Amino acid sequence: MLLSLVHFELLINSNQMKKTFFTILLLLPCPVFAQEDLTQGVWKGLLQQEIGAKNFTEDNQKPTLSGAFIAGLNFDHNYNSTQAINNFDSVSTRTSLVSKLSLTPNFSVQNVLRLDAVNKGDPQFVTRSSGGNVAASNGSNRYFADEGLRVEEITANYTYKNFTVLAGKFVPNFGLNWKWGRGIWSQNLSGNYRQNQKLGTGLSYKVGSRKKTGQYNFGFATFINDRSGLNNSAFSQSASDNRSATKAGDASGLMQSYVASMDILFDFAEQEQLSYHFSYINLGVNSKASTINSNKIADQKGYVLAMNYRYPLAQNFLVDALLEYVDMKNIGGNSDVGEQYYTASLVAEIYRNWNVTFANTTLVHSQLGYNGFDQSLSEISFGYNFDKSVFYDKLMTQIGYKNFRTNYKTSVDENNSLGVLLRYVKYF
Repeated sequence: MLLSLVHFELLINSNQMKKTFFTILLLLPCPVFAQEDLTQGVWKGLLQQEIGAKNFTEDNQKPTLSGAFIAGLNFDHNYNSTQAINNFDSVSTRTSLVSKLSLTPNFSVQNVLRLDAVNKGDPQFVTRSSGGNVAASNGSNRYFADEGLRVEEITANYTYKNFTVLAGKFVPNFGLNWKWGRGIWSQNLSGNYRQNQKLGTGLSYKVGSRKKTGQYNFGFATFINDRSGLNNSAFSQSASDNRSATKAGDASGLMQSYVASMDILFDFAEQEQLSYHFSYINLGVNSKASTINSNKIADQKGYVLAMNYRYPLAQNFLVDALLEYVDMKNIGGNSDVGEQYYTASLVAEIYRNWNVTFANTTLVHSQLGYNGFDQSLSEISFGYNFDKSVFYDKLMTQIGYKNFRTNYKTSVDENNSLGVLLRYVKYF
């Protein structure tokens, strides 16, 4: 019964799914900001000032340091799986230190340090091949498995009026749903298309007013995959450290890998916000090092269409809705492989402190000459936000249910989980 209530998978073929999704996208008035993203501090923070950065004033021209410490602790109880070996408990953490050192009114250095599972084999992450969880040896429980500390982002940034230039290691502005903050697991499946570990440079420009015509943030960045020492992690080694494993984005030529994005933001009234996100990415492939047949090698490309709406339905009831469509072609540089992601999530905030999250992401994976497969992750969770105190700025706990389903066309794997999340935030 619980499965029938929660597992709101789209039971239609991919063409019908795409038409249905775009129809909803056109009819709905906006996308969601419910629980703000706290772990991507650099690019988004420069444009939207979301990490509590202190500004220079006429009375204070000295360098300032500001940022946030975010700690998350997850407990997952995988209690009912198609394969019994996937029935196990896991405990994991996701902790970040986001900082901004403002050296002058225009120049700053930003950094994101992260401690979490560095390998996608950890059950905190959902991957194309794992069915939502990778079992420990003999199905035993997993506690803080593959946890590693690494530099996620570090950039030098220069801002002049509405222009910002950055250079360093960063996460490109591609997609929304992979960002941590909406529920317990809702971002996991979207993590497949997340682009991180990039070295490069970017330019952004913002114009307009959120309360009048809307604020338009335009961005462009070019980069290569990080194969430097910054790609290493302490405690556990990241799988991406394997230099022999070629991947999309390894091409080193100028402008072979890049992302272009546009974010549109509106503040219509108190607590009512609307935003749109559009982005396109091209990841160059090093054809000389690739193991793919030369007649099938192609740059990996993709685009995102997303909308987010936050609306107060009543004095003590606010809804935050997100719709996102992602289309990825030539996965891993192979022109035979493509993927589409369909995401819908709704967060209801009740009496300021309480919240309920409903979320579903469906992945359609296709490969020429093969059956392909579909994956779907559904979540329903309930949370409580504690009032601010001297010890924390934000403290939130959530408890929820997750269903993860993989349809291989010839067989189906399914996993049901109960989970608890505790998240702590302190600004400085």
